[in-house]
Amino acid sequence: MLIIAVVPAAIVGGLLLKQQSDVEANYRIDMLDRLSNTIKQEFDYRFSLLSTSLDVLSRDRLFVQAIDNFFLAGHVNTSLGRLVKNTPLIQAAYLVDDRWSEIESYNGIHGLSSFSKLKDILMYRLSVHNGNGRQWVFYYNDEDLMPLKFNPTRRGIVIGVPIFQSMTNGLKRVPLGYLIVVVPMENIVKVLRPYLKDGERVVFQNNRERGMNNTRDMKDIIISQSKIDQNRSTINKTINIKLENKYISEPIEYTMKVYMDKYLGENPYIKSLKYISLFGVIIILLAFFIAGMTYRWIARPLGGLMEMVRAYSRGEYQELGRDLRFTEFFMVDRLIRNMAKTIQAQVADLAVTNSELNTAYLEKEQVNLQLVNFNDQLELKVEEKTLALSRSLLREKNRRSMLQSLLSFSHELQSGDIIETVMTQVVALYPLAGWAMKSYADNEVTWACENIEQSRLEMPDIQPDGHYCDYYCVSNNDSYLHCFKIKNSKNDITGIIVMQYMALEHDDFEVISLFVHQLSIELEGRLLNEELVRIAVTDSLTGLANRKAFDNDLEGHIQLFNRHPSRNFGLFMLDVNGLKRANDSYGHSMGDTLLIETSKLLIETCRLTDTVYRLGGDEFAIILEAGDRDSCSILWRRLEKVRDQINYACLPNGKRVEIHFAVGYASTDQYPADQVCLVADKAMYKDKRRFYEKTGIER
Repeated sequence: MLIIAVVPAAIVGGLLLKQQSDVEANYRIDMLDRLSNTIKQEFDYRFSLLSTSLDVLSRDRLFVQAIDNFFLAGHVNTSLGRLVKNTPLIQAAYLVDDRWSEIESYNGIHGLSSFSKLKDILMYRLSVHNGNGRQWVFYYNDEDLMPLKFNPTRRGIVIGVPIFQSMTNGLKRVPLGYLIVVVPMENIVKVLRPYLKDGERVVFQNNRERGMNNTRDMKDIIISQSKIDQNRSTINKTINIKLENKYISEPIEYTMKVYMDKYLGENPYIKSLKYISLFGVIIILLAFFIAGMTYRWIARPLGGLMEMVRAYSRGEYQELGRDLRFTEFFMVDRLIRNMAKTIQAQVADLAVTNSELNTAYLEKEQVNLQLVNFNDQLELKVEEKTLALSRSLLREKNRRSMLQSLLSFSHELQSGDIIETVMTQVVALYPLAGWAMKSYADNEVTWACENIEQSRLEMPDIQPDGHYCDYYCVSNNDSYLHCFKIKNSKNDITGIIVMQYMALEHDDFEVISLFVHQLSIELEGRLLNEELVRIAVTDSLTGLANRKAFDNDLEGHIQLFNRHPSRNFGLFMLDVNGLKRANDSYGHSMGDTLLIETSKLLIETCRLTDTVYRLGGDEFAIILEAGDRDSCSILWRRLEKVRDQINYACLPNGKRVEIHFAVGYASTDQYPADQVCLVADKAMYKDKRRFYEKTGIER
């Protein structure tokens, strides 16, 4: 009976303890995974927010102008201070010009000597790499980039952002300066430490960067809430954190280990099972020994027990003075009850832990909701700033219009010869003065002169390279040669105007300076207008002519054909097959690559006199000059040959999509000129349906 009572209880208790041990182990591992994912998401979020703030600041108009304007230094200091205070990762920020001379800093070191190393690394990357982003990130280790009180370890991350005058395509030049921000390791520790509890820690290991001379190991950078007990058993997980977003040109990577002080070896539950088993074996052995020694004592208690059971069966419960001596029954009962209490306590602890996890999840959802609200507010602020900037640009345009109205010659500079127009105007302004002009923008090497000897203008003292100021005066017999440099918005010399006159009064100087300034604006404006006209009829993705150019050219060919019926032309309509499927499967970068590679194939297939257009989306068109039925047939066969060949659009990661397109065409010697577009379009869609029916691919 003792064996029957103890052995099942020991087995059941052992199984329950083993199951509880497995549940605890899985729960701890799940906690470690949650902690690792939380830290990684927080790291990515903080650096994404930092990159967005840097991109917004680098595009700030007043911030860019401050590089060349001393009076905007206060705006730079305020912007840098706001950036450091609103971005917890940043501790110091610098603004330097293109010669790496410090313009302004916040929490920085004036006259920083480490800029030489930063300059070499950043300039090397700008010259070698051609990334999609405009921010460059790299480690620093054992360098004085800010006061020691902010960065005792002298380790962290440096982010360099080149600042350009304008980001418009076609107007990029070398950077005006650089925005350098410093993220010390202490700030990363402050951001991540609130997510850790006692017994948890994070260890950063440095991935060595090419070009860095200092190789001191950074794996001793430990983040924890309290003192670490090195003798306590832990579980850990290794994750890689990559600083990568759409603004960063060349990502860097950290290896991070997350530790949790949880013992998963031979745990107390297994030991309890061993103790219970050993205790049961000892009791059984003792029971056999005692049973052999006191066999004779057992008969009477058992007889009494049987009589008691029979009495209970008859309903007689008054059995007093019976000494059964089987105290082991009561011991087993107490043992089972204690085990039940232990299991209940553990179940209650699991319920409390689950409640805490649910609370943490609700807090996380609340934080995510606050983040969404913050993003909405940020977008609203960006829209407000954009509207204010647009209004400011409109006011500036109005002022420029007012200034242009003061100069009678401004409308004449829009067309015709600039030098002739300028010389006519200045002679009209001051007929008693002598005038000369030379333009460097059009590679003019000779002077246009009026009442000035050209030999005097070739003297070295007249040349603009020898003078620092925009205006300088040279004596010439009884008069003076007043020289005015013509500069563009980048302070490059584009020309020079020389006036032979007496000493200038203040009013005369203001009028001529305004004249020269307006002339420089008009010269630069003409170049910009030519660039804008080109952009207006060009597709930004493929570089082909766009829909506007197609409509204009098609209308011109139709009008020419109506006047001269012998001037036939042909029209091809094309549509790329599978563009939507490529976007859905591999992303829009694959779709863009597919369109670019298709445009290249079309250009290679067509004649030099044929014009290829991208109408929008996946639609292309080709107009053939002198395109009769035979010419269209030849081009159609060449396109068929290209389609029969296997061509792919490939991404850098190795993913690729086959290039295929539908074709339809018509010529004016078969159809009326105003219907060729409709006929070609119908033929193209018929070809497209035939392709999908043949291949069985869904659109």
